[in-house]
Amino acid sequence: MNILVDAHVFDGKHQGTRVYLKGLYQSLIPICKDWNFFIAATDIDNLKEEFGEFDNIHFVQLKNKSKFYRLIIDFPSLIRKYNIDYSHFQYTIPPFKKGKYIVTLHDILFEQKEFKSFFPSKGRFINHFLHKISAKKADILFTVSEFSKNKISDLYKINSSKIHVSPNAVNKEFYNNKNESSTQTPPKYILYVSRIEPRKNHLTLLRAFNELKLDDKGYKLIFIGKPDIANPEFESYIKSNNERITKFLIFLEDLATNDLIKYYSNCDLFVFPSYAEGFGIPPLEAMVLEKKVLCSDHTAMKDFNLPEEFRFDPYNLKELKTKIIAQLSNKFDIKEIYKPILAKYHWQEIAKEFKQVIDFQNKGLT
Repeated sequence: MNILVDAHVFDGKHQGTRVYLKGLYQSLIPICKDWNFFIAATDIDNLKEEFGEFDNIHFVQLKNKSKFYRLIIDFPSLIRKYNIDYSHFQYTIPPFKKGKYIVTLHDILFEQKEFKSFFPSKGRFINHFLHKISAKKADILFTVSEFSKNKISDLYKINSSKIHVSPNAVNKEFYNNKNESSTQTPPKYILYVSRIEPRKNHLTLLRAFNELKLDDKGYKLIFIGKPDIANPEFESYIKSNNERITKFLIFLEDLATNDLIKYYSNCDLFVFPSYAEGFGIPPLEAMVLEKKVLCSDHTAMKDFNLPEEFRFDPYNLKELKTKIIAQLSNKFDIKEIYKPILAKYHWQEIAKEFKQVIDFQNKGLT
C-alpha cells in the first residue's frame, strides 16, 4: 500500500499538527513494513531530520509553498506519479478527488459561537467551507479527541460512527530525555508553552502571577511560543504594568527540542490556561517529565481526567490564583497520578489503532 502524507506544516511554524504527524508516523512506519510512505514538503532535509530514514519511507519535495498550488497541482500530480492508495491531509483536501483521502480534522473551534471571536472573520468564512467539505468527502475521517468528534458530528451533521478518534501523544524525545542542553534556566519559574493569541489566555496567567506577587518570592514567569494572532488586551495589560512585569516576565521562541525540554524539566509549575483546544499537547509533555501541572478543564482538556487539584476554570482568576499557591506548596505523588493518563496517550498504541482503521476500510468493514 502507498500512503502519501501532506507534511507541509514542517515548512512553517511549530504547531500541534507537526507533533501529531511526527509522533504518529514515527510509530506507524516501523510497524507497517509492507506500506510505502511518501512524506511531502518543500524542505526535504528538515523532513529527514524529523522522521529519520527507513527503507519504506520516501521524501517528496513539493514545488511550491502556496496552499492552492499544493492542493490543486502538487498533490494530484504526486498521487498519479506514485500510484497512491491513500493520501493523508490535515484539515483540507484537494478540490478534485484523486484516490482515497484520509483527513484528520483536529478541531472546528472557530465554528462554535462561544469561540468565534478568537478567530479572524476571513479565516472563519474560508475554513467553514473547506473543512466541512473535507470532512464530508473523506474516505476515512479522524479527529484527536472525543470533544472534537462530538462537535464535528453535531455541527457538520456527520454520523459519529464515521469519525475515528486518533489522539495526540508526547513524542519520544521527551521520554528519552537526557537533558543534553547548555541552556541556563532561572532558578524558580512558572512555565506556559503555547502560541500567543487571545484563545490561549496568557493574560489570566499573567494577571494571577502579578497579583500574587510571586516575583517577590523569587519566581519568574516564562512564556514559550510565537505571537500568532494579535492580542490587544494582553499587550495593553503589559504596557500598563510594564515597570513591574518586565522584572519577571520572559518571552522565548524557536527553541531547539533539547532546550525546550530543559525549560519543562526545571520549572516549578506548568500552567495551561487555554480557553479552548481541540486537544492540548503541552500539559502531557509536562506530565511525562513529572512536573506539577495546572490545566484548564474546558473543551478537549476535560478528556485528560485530571484530579481536581490539577485543573481549573480558565475564566476564574480567583480559582487559578488559589491553585497556583496550592500547587507550589503541596507535594503530590505525581508519577501515580499521571500514569493512567499517559498510558492512554501513547504513540505506539495510537499508531496500531490508526492502522486497524485503515485495514478495516480496505476490507470493507467500516
